[in-house]
Amino acid sequence: MNYRLERVNSELQKCITVIIRDRIKNPRVSEMVSVTAVSASKDLKTAKVFVSIYGDKEKIHTTFEALKQCEGFIRHELSVELKHLRTTPQLTFIEDTANEYGQHIDLLIKEINKNDDNTGN
Repeated sequence: MNYRLERVNSELQKCITVIIRDRIKNPRVSEMVSVTAVSASKDLKTAKVFVSIYGDKEKIHTTFEALKQCEGFIRHELSVELKHLRTTPQLTFIEDTANEYGQHIDLLIKEINKNDDNTGN
């Protein structure tokens, strides 16, 4: 990945985070949303936005669906913020489950350690 694309991804991530936190007035969007990464295509026509949402399964699903419905609004706000870009990328939100996966692995390791302590090894 070239340096310019990395800078654009970083700037997109910062702006999208601010837009979600400060400008979206949808009550279904949880306060515990973080944009973990943005991956824009080389031509900047599309961008994948990876979001991590904290909460129970229902709240995560509701918030994620609300974010998908707000894609157009977020894209418009990005176009206002990032005037130096020729085109504003079409956004696709993807749920980042890396945190969940990490918690699952931690739980498995704790169970293995507990079983080793019980067998006396």
